[in-house]
Amino acid sequence: MHRPLIALAVALLGAPVLAHHTGRVVNATVYDPWYAGRTTYCGKRYDHWGLSAAHPWLECGTNVTVSHKGRVLSVPITDRCDCNSIDLSAGAAHRLGVPLDGIAQVRISY
Repeated sequence: MHRPLIALAVALLGAPVLAHHTGRVVNATVYDPWYAGRTTYCGKRYDHWGLSAAHPWLECGTNVTVSHKGRVLSVPITDRCDCNSIDLSAGAAHRLGVPLDGIAQVRISY
């Protein structure tokens, strides 16, 4: 995983300035259960069946609204990922109907 490199880049360059963004379609994947119980980039313990997400550059604590096939859910960003999309906890993915072992297109706003 490239999480240490992402953390270093954010520490050196700073997080991008965020503007409210609506309706961006991205690919969503589900965190590997291996991370359950481990400390996230934001200092929280990852709960595989809780509601959380990882994003490559959104700040810790940012609430992201995720929608998939008519289901809508608000999840906090609690970790970084080395993807160009969003990683969902299994609990969030399950509530949204995102397959736990695949990729799905979701719409995010923040």
